[in-house]
Amino acid sequence: MSTQTVTTVRTAFPTNINTVMRSYQVVLRCVDPSQREEINKRIRVLEEQQQQLFTPHIIKQAEKLYAANPHEGFFTRKLCKEVGKSPNIAESAFHWLYISLKGKKDKEQKVQGLLNFLRKNPQQLLEWVIFGRSPYTESSLGNYWKIQRRYIINLLMSTRVQADSYWRKKQRGSYSSQCLQFNNLLPSSTQTEVLQAINDALDYYTAAFSPLATLTPNQQAFLNKLHLLKQEQAVVTPFLTSWINSPQQSRWKSLKLLSEHLAQVIGTPSRKLFSAVRLLVVFTLFDQYMQSVPQLIQGLPPAKIVPRPFTRKKQGRLPIKLLMKKNYVIIRQGNAQALTDQVRKQGWTTLGFPQQGKKKLHARLLFPAKVKEYLNNGATIKVFQLSSGCAPSFKPRIDVVLEGTHACFHSPTLLHSYLAHTSGKSLATLGLDINRLGPQMVVFNIPVSLPPELLQLATHYSHLSEKVLPELHRGLLRKRKEHDVRGCCKLHGELQRVYTRRHRLLRELTRLLPHFLAAVLVKKKCKVLKIEQLTVDPTGTRGALAKAIYTMPDNLLIYKKAVWLASLELGYTVRLETVLPYHTSTIHFSCGGVLARGRGHYDVAPCHTCGQQVNTHINAAQNIASLPGTFLPPDLFPSTHARGPI
Repeated sequence: MSTQTVTTVRTAFPTNINTVMRSYQVVLRCVDPSQREEINKRIRVLEEQQQQLFTPHIIKQAEKLYAANPHEGFFTRKLCKEVGKSPNIAESAFHWLYISLKGKKDKEQKVQGLLNFLRKNPQQLLEWVIFGRSPYTESSLGNYWKIQRRYIINLLMSTRVQADSYWRKKQRGSYSSQCLQFNNLLPSSTQTEVLQAINDALDYYTAAFSPLATLTPNQQAFLNKLHLLKQEQAVVTPFLTSWINSPQQSRWKSLKLLSEHLAQVIGTPSRKLFSAVRLLVVFTLFDQYMQSVPQLIQGLPPAKIVPRPFTRKKQGRLPIKLLMKKNYVIIRQGNAQALTDQVRKQGWTTLGFPQQGKKKLHARLLFPAKVKEYLNNGATIKVFQLSSGCAPSFKPRIDVVLEGTHACFHSPTLLHSYLAHTSGKSLATLGLDINRLGPQMVVFNIPVSLPPELLQLATHYSHLSEKVLPELHRGLLRKRKEHDVRGCCKLHGELQRVYTRRHRLLRELTRLLPHFLAAVLVKKKCKVLKIEQLTVDPTGTRGALAKAIYTMPDNLLIYKKAVWLASLELGYTVRLETVLPYHTSTIHFSCGGVLARGRGHYDVAPCHTCGQQVNTHINAAQNIASLPGTFLPPDLFPSTHARGPI
């Protein structure tokens, strides 16, 4: 990048003194390749020394210091004085301890918000106590906190298990019965109580929906399920009573199987009765649980049920944070500024790995061209992070953390490479339809073809998912039947490598996609980009639909970054708007008819009105572009690398 280009890019950014930190992997090249394994061993020794510092006494002291002053610089220095540790290895360990305590505090706030929500919603409270999950709670908190649903599910499950442990220790008087313990026996119930619960649930929701002028399709479907269970109560009651009175390893999974079995017995195997059957269990046990559960929730302290950091031994080791001003365990050639100047000039630096009684080993750090470009733009080296590698390569991993303004980390090279493959007239508003991974994963309301790089990555991902992984799973099943321990271990390792490869393909697609989208916006001189307000979740889906939801590029950060990159190139702010996703894929844009989106009509579907074969993705993008949208305010610097302002 020339000096003139850098100056232009910097002036296009908003003036902001905040800086961000971004991490990148660099290459460690040994002077003698045979020394790599020895260097890896020395790094592993340092990692083990770091792990040994996380004693209960130090963690308790760290919690007190963090509560007094959460500033990291004060926390690290004070903790080193408190426990009598000053080398670089201790400061590295206490840096990770500080981050863990920060995460613990954030989780305590999330747990407190969860408990407040459950106190106001008794039905969801009992659902959480019985099953450890609550779909309404998951969707409500996910929308409120703006995080994905699977994180809420993990929070609900972990909080339920930890609350169970706390109640057993602290509330023995009111928790003496095993009926409150998670995935243990439920309070015994009779068929009369289950019959009464069916009537109560139907009456309750009939009264709740009666003030509404019209019911939504979901509300009407749920009410129909309750009516069906009421009609078939002679069949439902014995099954449900037996399930409540029997121990279950997982109440959630076993009740789902029971609901599927009930649908088959009733004669409607395609009906999804899980939500209605789950409601009947809650209504059956409501009176018994409400005598003690609210009091237990009221006295549940979040600080006690969120575990302390480093109390459980985890797989893998934390990377060592090398501080530039210290030279205790690994030798650097100067401080951060000196290293930055050295890398700018020659593109590499040297690290030394001493060990008492042995010869000091040296290795060269080679910086990628992208990182050198960022350094030349004004970024500085903040810190190095090292971690040891595993067999058979024994290759250490080294990351460099760069610090700088937003202008330092902007490079239009990739965007300009996609501009050459994009053509067409200017268009002020573009609509974008987001689909499963493949040739149709992002479709504009005008013909735009995906670059070959993205298509190749999508094809490789599909090959691994549809051919390689099923073959490996079948081979693993065969080895298990043959009791071949060695073969099972080899296939487990190969499966792990293939899953890692597939994850990296998806990550690379996510990295390249914003630059391609930005190139289209720049070429079309677009002013508004409209996308669907996607809240799709794979929970409750299966098969091809679940796979499509897992792989579709629905991360909002992709489109915010694309708009951000395009705005820098065009010189004005490109607006990003979201459109409600209702019926965008089923209404024909040209004639207003309904598309037959049945089995086998995913990409092309006939229109019932005009009979035309319609490309469903381009049609959806045209509908999205024509609908009114909600403006999304731009992020200052949307990037997955960014660690935020300091």
